[in-house]
Formats: sequence, C-alpha cells, structure tokens
Amino acid sequence: MDFNRKTERELARLSHDAQRLWEEQRDVLSHAKDVVREAGRQAETITRREVLPRAEKRYRETVEPLMKKAPWRKSPPAPEKTSHPVVFVLMAIGTIALAIISYAAWQTLRADDDLWVEEDSE
Repeated sequence: MDFNRKTERELARLSHDAQRLWEEQRDVLSHAKDVVREAGRQAETITRREVLPRAEKRYRETVEPLMKKAPWRKSPPAPEKTSHPVVFVLMAIGTIALAIISYAAWQTLRADDDLWVEEDSE
C-alpha cells in the first residue's frame, strides 16, 4: 500500500502512542502486583496478630465447653487431631484473600471499551 505523507505521519504517531500506552499499562500492572503482594503480607500479619488469637479464645470459651457437655460425648475423649479449628479460619481467610486478589486482577485486566475514543472520519 502506498500512503501519502500525512497518513504515514498519523500512522507513525498512532504506533508511537500505542507503544507508549502499552508501556504505561505494563507499569500499572507491575505496580498493582506489588500492591496486592504487600496487601497479602499485611493481611497475613493482621490475621496472625489479631484474628487468630481472638478466634482461638472464642473457641475455647464457647465451643469447647459446649462440646464437653454434649450428650453424644459419653466416651472418653479421643486424642487431639492434627486439624485445629484455627486451620479452618486460616483457610477461610485465604479464600477471601484469593477472591479479593482475583477481583482486583479482573478489574485491572478487563477490557473497557469506554476508554477508547474513535477519531471522527473526515
């Protein structure tokens, strides 16, 4: 195809703009990845310091006494299993964190047609 100079300049400018946009999007995605990673670290720290001790205390105060009084618990107590209720709390928190991260990634990567502006044809 043979284009006139004006069209070639417009195509070159468009190509340059597209390349610049691609680089900016890569930077945004890289920054989003860093933010999500730090949010995960903070959530883990808060969970370890705040949520787990409260959940374990509540379990020991509420659930254990009720389980000891349960009518089906006539047999001697079985040795403790390796699965601790805190494990289930951690799994729930991990699932929620994964859902939040997935939603953030989806919002970042989804196509938004409203961002594109079409040029008026002359």
